[in-house]
Amino acid sequence: MSRRDPKRSLSVPLRLVGDGELEWSATVAASDLAERDSPDALRIADVEVPLDSAVGVELALERISGGLSVAGQLTATWKGPCARCWLPIDGEVRTTIREVFTAEPREGEQYRLDPEHADLVPMVREAVLLELPIEAIPCPHADPCPNLPSELAPSHDDSVHDDSVHDDAALDDSAELADPRWAALEALRGHPDESS
Repeated sequence: MSRRDPKRSLSVPLRLVGDGELEWSATVAASDLAERDSPDALRIADVEVPLDSAVGVELALERISGGLSVAGQLTATWKGPCARCWLPIDGEVRTTIREVFTAEPREGEQYRLDPEHADLVPMVREAVLLELPIEAIPCPHADPCPNLPSELAPSHDDSVHDDSVHDDAALDDSAELADPRWAALEALRGHPDESS
């Protein structure tokens, strides 16, 4: 059972596991992982797993004392904004999991095992969400990003201006923007042209 079966769900009948092991591979819609009372359940900040995308599941289920051991890999795709140009970019979640299902699970450590089936949805949903990027997504383009709006793009016109005028203006701007807390240090440093 190595090929993914699109007709399979994430509710595994325990009779198929018996007292041994079972390989369970499936491709499910991301919408099947969303909680009923939270349609945006597959989202962390601005990064989301599109509900119309597919989630790949390749698991090995094994009977253990008091429950069921589930291990394997999950794959999913996500979409989020570029940290520089804010245009949408895609990425992939690929993670390895190893969890335990039992009739009386310890909260935050195990998942509930029903008498007749193992509901893998909560485990898969949490594993996918934990792998979504929560920091700024680096831009995939070379610097400078070609998608930056003109007001944010670096200017190339500065080089055509007179250097002395540009430098004087920069000095004036730096003087205005200087932090007054540095004034004492600047007084100690003095100005380079005073020694000549």
